[in-house]
Amino acid sequence: MVVGALGLVLSFAGLALDIGFIAQPFYAWAWWSYILFVDGLVARWRGRSLLTTRRSLLPAILLWSITFWYFFELLNLRFQNWYYVGVFGDGMNIDFLRTGLFGIVAFSTVFVGLFETYDALAALRLFDNVRTRGIRIPTWLSYGLQAVGATLVATSLVFSHYLAPLIWSSLTFLVDPWNYRRGARSLLADVERGRVDVVLRLLVAGLICGLIWESFNFLAPQKWIYTVRGLEDVKLFEMPLLGFLGFPALALDAFAAFAAVSFLFYGNTTWENAEDVPPPLPRPTTALSRRAQSWCLPLHLAFWASVSLVGHTTHVGSIELRLSHLETLSQQDVSALHAIGLRRPRQLLRALESPRRRSALRDEMVLDAASLAAVEDEARLLTFKGIGPHHGRLLRRIGVVRVDDLAGWDAHTLHQALERERLSSFPALRPEMVRVWVSAASDLKR
Repeated sequence: MVVGALGLVLSFAGLALDIGFIAQPFYAWAWWSYILFVDGLVARWRGRSLLTTRRSLLPAILLWSITFWYFFELLNLRFQNWYYVGVFGDGMNIDFLRTGLFGIVAFSTVFVGLFETYDALAALRLFDNVRTRGIRIPTWLSYGLQAVGATLVATSLVFSHYLAPLIWSSLTFLVDPWNYRRGARSLLADVERGRVDVVLRLLVAGLICGLIWESFNFLAPQKWIYTVRGLEDVKLFEMPLLGFLGFPALALDAFAAFAAVSFLFYGNTTWENAEDVPPPLPRPTTALSRRAQSWCLPLHLAFWASVSLVGHTTHVGSIELRLSHLETLSQQDVSALHAIGLRRPRQLLRALESPRRRSALRDEMVLDAASLAAVEDEARLLTFKGIGPHHGRLLRRIGVVRVDDLAGWDAHTLHQALERERLSSFPALRPEMVRVWVSAASDLKR
């Protein structure tokens, strides 16, 4: 718990000071610190926790968590509901190695973050007294629920322009009935026994994680931005307000997905505390061998790499911004800023907020007030909503040199103008991305 608390303090301090190796992957630092903190709380409250007494399943949880989220990254090639900005770059190109490692570290938190939060709610006995009369669930109903899940998936894929959000919870409808019929850990089995407390805790855990995920993400320079059509006007952080309903559904999906994986590969073992689990789960006779588990690892890696390579021109909106990317700064100015400890545009912008430091910087770089103002305008433009160096240069080429200038454009017209200027398919330049810039700039002017 202490390590997690210290990690959170260091994460936010590194972000506030814009220390590159902490600030750029801030989300991973902060979220893993949260996981350690919550696990410590649970261990103190109950004497046992996921990372202390049940860690034998942790490698499996982390591995399948990554693949679970890459599955949604694959679907996003069709949906195009979010994109990433500020990803690790090498010059003007994406750094696939660092970006891939960051993705692995970040995506591995999905399952464990949800499960740890659920564990904490269970330790607090939330919903313990909420029970219903047990009901007998006929087999035909489980198949009917799977038909609902298949319909949700098909509808979201066919009518992705507006119905993509239906994908959330569809995995639960598809997988949980399969778990139920085979004796795996199942929400249907819990409902059959009157244990609705499990479902309720999962829903609350998903909402809590969603709020924390999005708050951490909003602050980070390397982050995702949502562009869910029809829901873009009312946002909390970078997420449309109604989009937070997807996080409770995601928790159910994660629970069902890992239960199926555990049944197939890990002897039907659950990650839950023994006090919270219904009667012991049967050991499956069809479990795959440990050799089969190891054979799956190359398939995991190939899947992650394939989705990343195919999706980088669709999912990546900008790379990490550096001082050398600013066209208003000479190489001599960049070297002078490095010499006084300013290495990133956000550090420069913070320094320019102080009249005393602004004057000192002007003298250090031998710039007049107008030139320094131009540097500041460019830095603010390129950091705004993760616009980045590639799109920043295109914007300046068509006369958009300040954030305020964006508000004077129609998003569709601006996108067309930028498309005429750009020469490469990387990074992504989708119409909805430009809508995000124009809408946010307009909000600032109000």
